[in-house]
Amino acid sequence: MVKSDVSTNVVSETLVEPDLKKQEQNQSHKDGSVRHAEKRRTGTCQFADRVAQVSIEKYREVVPVKWRQENQQVCLATIVAHFKTSLRKQTLPDNETVDKVNGEDENETTAIQGPENDLLIVMGLGVGTKFLSEEKILSDAESDIKGSYGKRIRDSHAEVLARRAFRRALTVEIKSLQLSASSRSENNNQDEDGDDSSCRSMDSFGILRQVKKDTEPTTEGEMREPSSCTYALKDGVTLHMYTSSTPCGNSALKKFSKMKREKFDSSIPPDTWPRNPHPCFDAHSLQLGQCSLLVKKNGTKTGPGTENDPGGNETHAIDTSRIEKKQQNWPANLTDDWCPPGTTLPHFGRGSLHSCSDKICRWNCLGLQGSLLSSLLNKPLYMDTLTVGRKFTSCISQRAVCCRANGYCYDGNITETNGNKNDDDENQNFYRLNHPSIMGTGVYLDDTGTLDMSNSKVVGQDVRFLSKLCWVWWSERSSIESNTDKMENAECIDGDEGLLFSYNLNENLGQVQSEDNKMNEYSLSSTYAL
Repeated sequence: MVKSDVSTNVVSETLVEPDLKKQEQNQSHKDGSVRHAEKRRTGTCQFADRVAQVSIEKYREVVPVKWRQENQQVCLATIVAHFKTSLRKQTLPDNETVDKVNGEDENETTAIQGPENDLLIVMGLGVGTKFLSEEKILSDAESDIKGSYGKRIRDSHAEVLARRAFRRALTVEIKSLQLSASSRSENNNQDEDGDDSSCRSMDSFGILRQVKKDTEPTTEGEMREPSSCTYALKDGVTLHMYTSSTPCGNSALKKFSKMKREKFDSSIPPDTWPRNPHPCFDAHSLQLGQCSLLVKKNGTKTGPGTENDPGGNETHAIDTSRIEKKQQNWPANLTDDWCPPGTTLPHFGRGSLHSCSDKICRWNCLGLQGSLLSSLLNKPLYMDTLTVGRKFTSCISQRAVCCRANGYCYDGNITETNGNKNDDDENQNFYRLNHPSIMGTGVYLDDTGTLDMSNSKVVGQDVRFLSKLCWVWWSERSSIESNTDKMENAECIDGDEGLLFSYNLNENLGQVQSEDNKMNEYSLSSTYAL
């Protein structure tokens, strides 16, 4: 569907912005009418509610209470590790433990424990709804300052920050494993049975294990021990993603499928999740945008036809060079009126950051670990489930985050051999199209908040994400880098700048410091730091 070898065909067209007043649908309510900030809903199973609960508790623990009180309507996303192990005691982040036999906590933790030998721990957390303007993105990409590229976080939506935090957690854990292996190697610390302790974790907590490579030949033809290890998930560990609201983009496109209400399945045990295969996907409306890739709409432009002057027309450069000729006249490629709020088409020149639905779909093809860490892992890390809070529809989410990629992702093992007939010497890259279990949750992020619905209100415009500040936190982030036992607060990021922001934690003031006090430092979850 996409061509990359066609000549550039950029034309300038005048796109008439639709009259915003015609798009608005108003509802009238009696004086004193209110509704819940989050509409009442039904979850899928107990496991989905447990994932949501541990995520929300971690959010309340690491994000300052004053900011949370002033910003009750936020978007939260996490990546959670599920441990199903027979260990008597499992060491938790921040040196906390949970007794795995009697099921009672020895210390208060934010880990959610279900049945015996079952545990959920948040590995990465993100809070945010902002992203850099196209002007800042272009400036960052074209920066002549050596070494500055990648310091700004371009996309500070919660799902993207959660994945960045997870990658940082993986990096820290791999670093700790390598330091432990190096230290033990120097001391010639090996077990009597010859098992190299470098292939064991420096402590019992962690989601990764070291995998020893086979012996490798030397220039003299002799075999020697490998100089490095790869890493893999420990046995019994699975990964699960949570987002408090449906991801922006295709997941918010409520059409092309027959939707139905979610039903709670009480027959599913609390330590497991539905494993039903996704129904066969029918791509029957491609020309109407059923599977289209979308970008986050840049809202910083000024002039006719923009938010500052919605009544006029705006001229954009429409780049059709990467669209097949037969698709250029598809209705979905001629206008973005059908796109979900805050998104547009890539070739309209109004943004370049893909929607969170598109990014999650990509992660279900390539894994959560990213390109850098893929060279250190023996296979990609895929999510087993995706739990969604607000505005969740199962069939729509399935289409958005995985099923629409059918036929565009190699579904099988790509095997590369090194000439050795031993199967253990094969380097297999298990890239595939991952279909996670898609679940809804009845756990609310903002359970107590209500909205005033008196008089006339615009439908769908009750929730406003006003704060430009975003937050990112990862598990065990401080154990190596700062030699402290616990990192109490998440990093605060200015979503409009993509850099760290100094948040005033003084409860008496309870506000963000002025722009002059802003920290022009990069986050440890940025591309530059990773």
